[in-house]
Amino acid sequence: MPIQSLNEVETSNPLRADLVIVGGGACGLTLARAMSGQGRRIIVLESGGLDQDAEHEVLNAVRMDDWNAQEAASRESYHKTLTRHWDGDRQQYGVRCRGLGGSTQAWAGKSAPLDGVDYEARDWVPFSGWPINDNEVAPFLDQASDLLNLGPRVYDAQLWERLRHDRPAQTLEGDAFRTMFWQFARSRRQVTDIMRFGPDFRADVPDGVLVLTQATVATLHSNGQGTHCTGLTARSLTGREVTVEAPHCVLASGAIENARLLLMSGLGNVHGTVGRYLMDHPTTTIARASPDQVSDLAARFGLFGLRDQGQSHVYMYGLALTDPMQRAEKMLNGAVFVTEERAADDPFAALRRLLRGQSKARLSDAGSVLRSPMRLVRGAGARVLERGYLPDRMSRGISDTALRLFPNTLASDHRFGRLPVKLSGVRFEATSEHPPDPNNRVTLSGELDPLGLPVPKIRWSPGDAARSNLLHMGRKLCESFDHAGLPPLIPEPWVRDDKPEAATVIDLGHSLGTTRMSDDPRQGVVDRNCAVHGVAGLYAIGGSVFPTSGHANPTLMMIALTLRLADHLQGEGPEVI
Repeated sequence: MPIQSLNEVETSNPLRADLVIVGGGACGLTLARAMSGQGRRIIVLESGGLDQDAEHEVLNAVRMDDWNAQEAASRESYHKTLTRHWDGDRQQYGVRCRGLGGSTQAWAGKSAPLDGVDYEARDWVPFSGWPINDNEVAPFLDQASDLLNLGPRVYDAQLWERLRHDRPAQTLEGDAFRTMFWQFARSRRQVTDIMRFGPDFRADVPDGVLVLTQATVATLHSNGQGTHCTGLTARSLTGREVTVEAPHCVLASGAIENARLLLMSGLGNVHGTVGRYLMDHPTTTIARASPDQVSDLAARFGLFGLRDQGQSHVYMYGLALTDPMQRAEKMLNGAVFVTEERAADDPFAALRRLLRGQSKARLSDAGSVLRSPMRLVRGAGARVLERGYLPDRMSRGISDTALRLFPNTLASDHRFGRLPVKLSGVRFEATSEHPPDPNNRVTLSGELDPLGLPVPKIRWSPGDAARSNLLHMGRKLCESFDHAGLPPLIPEPWVRDDKPEAATVIDLGHSLGTTRMSDDPRQGVVDRNCAVHGVAGLYAIGGSVFPTSGHANPTLMMIALTLRLADHLQGEGPEVI
């Protein structure tokens, strides 16, 4: 069978492969498919099962003691809805998912490329600069976009013309901000869902690929000098253990796990760089709309459907800092987007409380339900599409038409569990580039997980530079509204009072760095081809290799780098793989 649990595999003898991949998320599964064929034997090890489950969620424990009560509450609100089992007391940093498909079980599908400036060495951003440039990555970004089922690669103001939509008359764009669009990866198999790598891979496992689930890698093997990786050992929660021998191993298990595994195995850390330069996208609310502007701003910064080559795609409009502004004022990169807030009397929340016996105001909740019959009808229709009660061709047609004509409605329905909700407000959130800092890092704690492996310990702080960047973005956003003649925004108190230290800044669940790419092994863990410095046959891929973070959601770039690694490995000839 191409997909098996470690608990079902004969483990008395080592398994052998040409390539072993640690991690069954977007990068691991992409690499396995890209490298399959030509008689290669590839083994992918996924720590979790086929889907998320509570049993394996305990392995996601991360220790970090630096959040205050307000930050912890904000993280709980922000991350809790992303996965079925996330718990802020357990995952004290990041959003981690075990199970085939990795973090694509929880992501929103939001995609955008890095900007050209992100690759540059900038004198105001210590440790900045990639050893590769955007031209080298461009062809792989195109391939990654196709893999994610994205639409036209247009992320700036030129998209308005493609959308056949007039640009907003009172423009916010100027010296500080430019038009920014994100788009959303759509599943090819589930027409109302975003791209999930697990189900797609399960439906079409490439020849020569074996996926072992419930297989957590405990250690990497090497020769006596630690200069050549020869394989690994994996364990299951039931006590089964298997050794895999392979001349080539790729770590694709995320920024925390990639670093933890290298630290546990004592590989690639001659210069003490493993686990350092941990980055995320520091995020906070910078302003809010006045109550009478909620509908207008939700529509202005909403989602837009584009029909292209027989398929509908969804884009979200926002703002990003201009390149000249960053250079002139020595700012980090950053972007602003709008988040809609659910009203207290939202009918679906009220209905859920009533059905679960959790209502503390039964008459009020019942009134909310009875006053919103059309919202309930829309929600029921979404469930019909989602659960496959209609033929696939009909569902796809309905879904594509709805995405093209009513992207805001459908996207809002999806954002809150595919149910149409009642809004009470909109807030403007800013996300900042996170400057690389060697003191932000992953280390091993003295606590052991159920497999007897050290629980990772995190030191992460947004830092003064990112906080200052978020403050400047808040000010410039409010100024842009004033200059455009739009109703003024309500800045957050910390923006109004010029106190960046008072902002509630959290991680966005975009763990980056820890095995950063650098030509200099003293400042990085992998080289420009993602090979671990000083350890032949060992590679790392994913967000952990980013030297800088930019502001864009990282999955598109992660997959592009994965495809670039596959191209490199195949181009090296049979003596490599």
